Amino acid sequence: MTRRRRRPAGGVRGAAALLLLGVVLLGSGAGLALGGDTRLEASDLGAVPAEPTAATRAVPVARVLPVLAPPDPVAVPGAPIAPREPWTVSAVFPRPAAEPGAAAPPVVPAVLELPARGLAAPVDAVGTAPDGGMVVPEQVRTVGWWAPGVLPGGTTGSAVIAGHVDSRTQGIGFLSVLPQLVVGEPVVVRGADGRTAGYRVVARREYGKHDLPREVFRRDGDPQLVLITCGGVFDPAARSYESNIVVYAVPEP
Repeated sequence: MTRRRRRPAGGVRGAAALLLLGVVLLGSGAGLALGGDTRLEASDLGAVPAEPTAATRAVPVARVLPVLAPPDPVAVPGAPIAPREPWTVSAVFPRPAAEPGAAAPPVVPAVLELPARGLAAPVDAVGTAPDGGMVVPEQVRTVGWWAPGVLPGGTTGSAVIAGHVDSRTQGIGFLSVLPQLVVGEPVVVRGADGRTAGYRVVARREYGKHDLPREVFRRDGDPQLVLITCGGVFDPAARSYESNIVVYAVPEP
């Protein structure tokens, strides 16, 4: 992910200042190089497992970041981000009605929302590069949902959303806020059809560049949302950050 610069003590820097993009929901330091490189390298995120195994569920020891006080709600300047146009699907037969008490179907993500902060970002479906790395949208204010994994709102597995922390040319990324998320804070994934999957933050971790748990990408086990971005110190020689910020969230009760 691209480079972040710290704010000076006296105020906010000018347009050249780059901030850290911070998570679940839902890692090793996913370094996105400045300029042309627009994906999380396999050496940063770790190769995506083909099938979950017992080994993929072993989580390395991570540094626990301090928990901050919950933020006051922030009004969104201007009009909110509108959901994308829904996909059109032709059907001969009407969709059967859900049985009483049946779980709602998963949500195909179109927008990621942080309601307590008045923030929202469009979501693109992304895949896996030939070398095993997770592809990330080039635009830093757009986040990527790992489509080979599970859908948000499902009953099992880890839904993964990742994005750039910042960019030399585009500025601050949407997920730069991850280091500020607090336990209990709501996260909402909204589908193009208007349905939502709600989560609450339960943990925030920082993992070394080569220590991102493969458990992050699991397709089984309890449902969770995992949010990932770059963190730590930026290494100009390697053109990457030293670690990843990972936020874990669980479904609303």
